[in-house]
Amino acid sequence: MTSKLVKELVEDYYKLKITSKSRRRKYVEARAIYYKLLRKNTRSSLQYIANTLGKNHATVLHGINQLEDWIEYDKQLKTDYIILNRRLANAMELNPELFEDSTSIEGFYETQYLKLKEQSSKNYQTILTKYNFLKVRLEKYEPNRVKSKDFDVV
Repeated sequence: MTSKLVKELVEDYYKLKITSKSRRRKYVEARAIYYKLLRKNTRSSLQYIANTLGKNHATVLHGINQLEDWIEYDKQLKTDYIILNRRLANAMELNPELFEDSTSIEGFYETQYLKLKEQSSKNYQTILTKYNFLKVRLEKYEPNRVKSKDFDVV
C-alpha cells in the first residue's frame, strides 16, 4: 500500500510514469527519489522496492547512491526531494492506519532489538545454568584451564 502511495505521489509531482523504461534524466531522477523515499520511510527491502517497478535490487541501490550525490549539487532536485518527503510525512500523519506496517528502518530495528533484549533476559538464566554445567564437566578433565579464569563469564 505504501509503495503505491509513494509511486502516485512521485508520478503526480513530476507528471510522468516512473514505470517507464526511459533513461531520460527526469525519469531516472523521479525513480531515484521514489527509491529513496521508500527506503527511508518504510522497512521495505531493496528487492521489494525493485519489484514494484520491475527493476532489480542493484538498480535501486545505485539510484539511491546517485541521488545522494546529485542532491549535493542540484538545488532543484534537492528541493523536489524535500517537498516529496514532506508530502509523504503529511500523508503518514493524516492516515496512520495506511502506514501501520511500514515503520522506518530505524524503528523496525529498534523494535527488533527490544524484542531480542527481552528474550535474552528470559533465556539468560537457562544459558548460565548450561554454562556452569559445562564448566564443571571441563574442570573434571582440565582443572588448570578452569582455574585460570579463561572461561569465566564477564
